[in-house]
Amino acid sequence: MPVNATYLRIASASAVLSIGMAAIAANRQTPSVPSTAVKLGSIQQTMDLLVDPSADALWESIGTSQTAMGIQVKAPKNDAEWQKVAGYAQGLIAGSKRLQTPKLPVGENAHSKLADADTPGTRTAVQIRVDIDADPAKFKAAAMRLEEASNAALIAARSRDAQGVLAAGAALDAACEACHAAYWYPRTKPLRLPSTSEFEKNAIGRR
Repeated sequence: MPVNATYLRIASASAVLSIGMAAIAANRQTPSVPSTAVKLGSIQQTMDLLVDPSADALWESIGTSQTAMGIQVKAPKNDAEWQKVAGYAQGLIAGSKRLQTPKLPVGENAHSKLADADTPGTRTAVQIRVDIDADPAKFKAAAMRLEEASNAALIAARSRDAQGVLAAGAALDAACEACHAAYWYPRTKPLRLPSTSEFEKNAIGRR
């Protein structure tokens, strides 16, 4: 599931990475999240137009920062702000479901190149297509992991559970990293998608 590499490794439930999230948020505005009704014709479009901005907005909505007064917690303060966080999670759910569409084109068409296409070794759309077609069930499993983390974020947001959103954000980051490493990142030999037990162990380690 291609997505710009600069967005990766942002989310974590740990205080250290949460501080990093807040620092990033302070230096840029929260990304706008498009309607889930937007027509998404490829994996690339789904990532660029829905999953990516929804994930960024979710990660930036809650966190902690170190100040002269100590650790400050950033979290929604009212119903409207919590509803926004829930909306980001819903965008992620819609995107992850779209990624589970059989034979969904990868992208790299006349509109734009894949993100980081100029980085040596980055997998091309053709290479990614071959990898997906070699075992479609594994790619679907990766998208389902994204959906599971997104559902957890939605439940936490509706419960006004800031720590729950942070934990879901860490699981979301783990799901993104696992899929990108398997299908998109530069490599010299094919990488396998982690098993469910390996994935869960890595996700817990990020909390």
